[in-house]
Amino acid sequence: MLRTMLSAAGIVAAATAVGHAQPIDPKLETTRALLELCAAEPGSPRYGARLSYCEGFIAGTGLLYEKLVAAGVIKPWACAPTAPSAEEIRTAFVTWAKANPRYLDEPPVDGFWRAMAATWPCPEQPARAGTARKKS
Repeated sequence: MLRTMLSAAGIVAAATAVGHAQPIDPKLETTRALLELCAAEPGSPRYGARLSYCEGFIAGTGLLYEKLVAAGVIKPWACAPTAPSAEEIRTAFVTWAKANPRYLDEPPVDGFWRAMAATWPCPEQPARAGTARKKS
């Protein structure tokens, strides 16, 4: 599911970058900086480059997440019922970030995944037999 979502985001980002090559050197140190890129509107300065950078970030962090989940290094924390498009992911992030300004000074990967987990939360897993602690 994530592979499809992220492959689509990567294709869109690559196609946009080729068609709208514009220099951009963002200081992507905070969720706020990622929001500024991802919230770019058509017609705004360097729109194509900003959108490409945003979608590249989405694809890159998504591929890493997918590999970490598949390797069992982390448990899933974002579980979309169907593979969202790159635009749906970008819109979800922008909407969440604008509604949650207290997280804007966090690293961009943290803010991004907070947004994805809030938008597409995973169902809680029941405790496995024998894993519950006994009270003493």
